[in-house]
Amino acid sequence: MCKFENRGFNEEKMMKNKMNLIRFFVFSVLMLMLGATMAGDPAKGRGIYATRCSGCHGPNGVPTLADIPNFTLGQGMMKPDHEIMAFVKKGKTVMPGFEGVLKDEEILDVIAHIRTLF
Repeated sequence: MCKFENRGFNEEKMMKNKMNLIRFFVFSVLMLMLGATMAGDPAKGRGIYATRCSGCHGPNGVPTLADIPNFTLGQGMMKPDHEIMAFVKKGKTVMPGFEGVLKDEEILDVIAHIRTLF
């Protein structure tokens, strides 16, 4: 009887280990799909930001014009990268769209740089 109980415990433990491994694998795949692979390079983004963005958003993220987000306070940045990228591509009011001007990778680099400002 003791051997049977032990055997059942080992099978239960093995099943839990398998389930944990499956959960870890699914979680890892989801993280890759949901943006972990989208992270930009802030060092590359710094130069693009200086050329394309700093005229309005300021060299350090403090805007030079009214009604523009202050990046040092995180304004406009509390969204996932893919949402910010869609906004940057389309533009809005005084901000021009950068679709066709900047590659997706470059936009993500700029977003990564801006995230270092706050």
